[in-house]
Amino acid sequence: MLYQMKGTHEIVNGTPQMNPRLKRRIAEKKKQLDSYRPLDLGIVRRLHEDFRVEATYHSNAIEGNTLTLAETEMVLEYGLTIGGHPLREHLEVTNHAKAYDTLERLANTSIDLETVLFLHRLVKAQIDEDAGQLRTGSVHIRGASFTPPPAKDLPLYLAQWTRWLHSDQALSYDPVTRVAVAHHDFESLHPFFDGNGRVGRLLLNIMLLQDGYPPALILRDWRQRYIQALQQASAGDYQAIIDLVGLAVELSLDRYLQACQEATAHLLSMKELAPIFETTVDYLGQLARSGKFAAQKRGLYWYARVEDVARYFHEAQAQPRGRPREKRRQE
Repeated sequence: MLYQMKGTHEIVNGTPQMNPRLKRRIAEKKKQLDSYRPLDLGIVRRLHEDFRVEATYHSNAIEGNTLTLAETEMVLEYGLTIGGHPLREHLEVTNHAKAYDTLERLANTSIDLETVLFLHRLVKAQIDEDAGQLRTGSVHIRGASFTPPPAKDLPLYLAQWTRWLHSDQALSYDPVTRVAVAHHDFESLHPFFDGNGRVGRLLLNIMLLQDGYPPALILRDWRQRYIQALQQASAGDYQAIIDLVGLAVELSLDRYLQACQEATAHLLSMKELAPIFETTVDYLGQLARSGKFAAQKRGLYWYARVEDVARYFHEAQAQPRGRPREKRRQE
């Protein structure tokens, strides 16, 4: 563990690494998603709203919140109070959603102690008086085989943790493995009396966004598996937590890819369009680059709708070519 080893990891099973097949699938899907960039803003907004609700539900449910996914959405979308649930559970929903809305902005800066405290302040607002403050006493994690560091040492260990994120050791891992290791190490510090899991999963998603991945959801149904994976990592075996985070990332990539594919299913490549209009790929590419018709670039190639290309050629043919002739003067 990070704090016990003064900035290094005590690894039992060699260098932390993801299941090779999972790692390969993630790399392929990440490359495929990158081919759609820049992503359509409408798709991004819709996915953000979906993930905002789901991340709030799953992260809170892991910690014992009893609001269902549908009830969580009703609280966020309509501001409703669900009967039979304490005020604390409603605040946990609205607080987490507010914190989630800051992730894109926070991803543009380096994670530091202020980032950690800021997220905790949002997550625990109106719930705990110590929102945004490090714990001042000792804690014990139920079922864990270790004791988190003393409160007085937390600033030192958190500083080590943030430095590790940019260290040569951390950067030697693939991004998803690095995020999974960092997530465990943050949770092992347990810097707050309460809210460590929620803050830790928000930080996990900031790190993913910084590396160009979509946010990932640690699902409520994975709760026991997730806890066991963190415990195994505390004993030096990071395999389970890396694979769990990897699976969460893959599921998010799948959803982003599906949304992009559905939104662009009507698009054809210039190679497919060229024979339809009896022209060349190069010429269509030149028209696309110059904005003559609406087109999207995926990786190295341009794509467009048949209707948009047809409209351009129809309008181009309708326009008079060359200089207009002057009318003859009447003698």
